[in-house]
Amino acid sequence: MIDIRNKEQGSEIILRPNCSADWSENRRIIQTVMLFNAALGICFAASGAWLVLPFIGLEMLLLWLVLAAVFRKLQVREIVSLDPQNLCIDVGHHRCEHHWQWPRQTSFVLVTVLPHPWDPLQISISHCGECVSIGDFLNKDDSRELLSALRNNGLPVRHYCGSSTLEA
Repeated sequence: MIDIRNKEQGSEIILRPNCSADWSENRRIIQTVMLFNAALGICFAASGAWLVLPFIGLEMLLLWLVLAAVFRKLQVREIVSLDPQNLCIDVGHHRCEHHWQWPRQTSFVLVTVLPHPWDPLQISISHCGECVSIGDFLNKDDSRELLSALRNNGLPVRHYCGSSTLEA
C-alpha cells in the first residue's frame, strides 16, 4: 500500500505491505483454534488418550510462532521523504532501523522491468553508486503508483532494464 502525503515543502511517500489482519484478529484465530483443540483434547483425554495433550500444546505454540513471524514481517514501513534539498529513506518495523539521506539533485530512480507481465517493477533509488531497493513487497499496480509518485516529485528515472515500454 502507498500513502502519499504532500507537505508545504516536499512530500512523504509511505510504503507498507498489504496486511489483511491485525494482531487482534490473529489472536482471535489462535483462540478459536485453541478452544476447538482444547475440546478435542478433553474428549481424547476422557477416553484415555492423554498423550494427545502435549501435541495439542505444541501445535498451538507453532501456530502462534508462525502467525507472529508473519505479522512482524508485514509491519515493515519504508518512508521516502522528499524536500527541495534532500531525499531521505527510512526503513524499519516499529522504529527506524536503516536511514539514508542524500542530496536530491544527485539522486535518481532505477527501474527494472521484469519479463513476466504479472511481475511488479523493481524500483531502487540511487546516489553516487549506492543503491537502495524500495517497495519490494508491492504488487504491480502499487509499484507503478510508486514510480509515478517519484516522477511527480521530480526524481529523474535514469535507467530501465529489460523491456523499454512502461505505462505509468
